[in-house]
Amino acid sequence: MNRTYRAVVGVLATALLAVTLTGCGSPSSWIAKKYQRVGTDTYRSSLPPQAVAAAINRKFKAIDRVDDLATLGSGSGIFLRYPRLVVGVTPYGPGSRITVDKPAGGYNRYYSHVGRRWSAPGSNGWNSHGIPSFRGGGPGSGK
Repeated sequence: MNRTYRAVVGVLATALLAVTLTGCGSPSSWIAKKYQRVGTDTYRSSLPPQAVAAAINRKFKAIDRVDDLATLGSGSGIFLRYPRLVVGVTPYGPGSRITVDKPAGGYNRYYSHVGRRWSAPGSNGWNSHGIPSFRGGGPGSGK
């Protein structure tokens, strides 16, 4: 009985750990499930940008966040930086438009908003501290 009990507890602990590690998913898959898709990696919500960005950031803590809604109004948004994604939440009528881009695409799309604040992403996006990830180099690299 003791051996069976340990085996059952071990299996349950392993299953719980697997669910915990994979249950959150990624920001892009969570956004796709939660919001209405209107295009490739573009979604819509009836909630204002501040509420949408707060919900996304609560679920997945961003490395950095730029919010220029107060200063630029409807021509701006809230931009969340993740190691391998940029999420832009901009006004869209009474609600929000949400875009999910790879680091270089999001950085280029929203450069006028984030360019003075964020460094350009490296070939692998940013690390967890927001520093460009770089791998590779020129002649003699890695020798």
